Amino acid sequence: MEIQQSSLYKMYIQSLGWQVVSLDGSNVFIRRFPFVGSLAKIQRPTKLPNLTKLVPVLKQYNVRTLAVEPDRRVAQIQLRAWCKRIGRHVRLNGMPFLPTKTMYINLSPSGQAIFDKFSEAKRRAVRRSIKNNVTVKESTNIDDLIRVKNKSAGMFGFITTYGIKKLWNIFAPKHAAILLAYSSPNETVGGVLLLFWKDTAYYWIAGATKKGKKLFAPTLLVWEALKLAKNRGAKQFDFVGVWDERIPNKFHEWKGFTKFKEGFGGAAQYYPLTP
Repeated sequence: MEIQQSSLYKMYIQSLGWQVVSLDGSNVFIRRFPFVGSLAKIQRPTKLPNLTKLVPVLKQYNVRTLAVEPDRRVAQIQLRAWCKRIGRHVRLNGMPFLPTKTMYINLSPSGQAIFDKFSEAKRRAVRRSIKNNVTVKESTNIDDLIRVKNKSAGMFGFITTYGIKKLWNIFAPKHAAILLAYSSPNETVGGVLLLFWKDTAYYWIAGATKKGKKLFAPTLLVWEALKLAKNRGAKQFDFVGVWDERIPNKFHEWKGFTKFKEGFGGAAQYYPLTP
């Protein structure tokens, strides 16, 4: 089970004003919108819901649009057939809410073995960041992370951190951690929010200031996040999204951070695409 189907994520979604219906082993997120009907999302189910159970729920909540984004264990051919049947009852959303491709790093090897799989440029960046006197510390201050992320994302940075404080309050401390990077004791130049569920650590949100990027803080933060995740018992590290070459005309803006994430030696993982 991925984190989007967890009990804590259900609480988080409800805190944002969504209704959650548990159906056939999966959580269905429903949000009503005036005049246009409701939107339903089924995110990362390990199996597709039985239509005889799902369709009545969609009608009950006046769902006009359905987004389904299954777990990697759902085969593409199975999703295609399921969508063809459900498409007779509701409009399917064609634009993904969640990444369709991600990168996983296996945390089972030793820390040194994980580091050795980094590209030469990434290993050098870690060393240069340390040489630049960047320090990384674990924190419980979600406001500091939000400030860094908002600053790094530009004019509309607040959109990228919507609901993050609620997420932190629900998941922390057992299932979340914050790492902040400092160029000096009073200057935060980067940060990462990690979420933990089952045996997976999720690289949920990350950001760095211009100064932090010049000091290679983002690379050092990933290295420290990998070590923290391993120490907390995670078996794999999910980068939570990279650009997907199967849909080349979408999310071009992701190519930059995709190149960044690919430098850490992970393996690509693909989710089935909604037709």
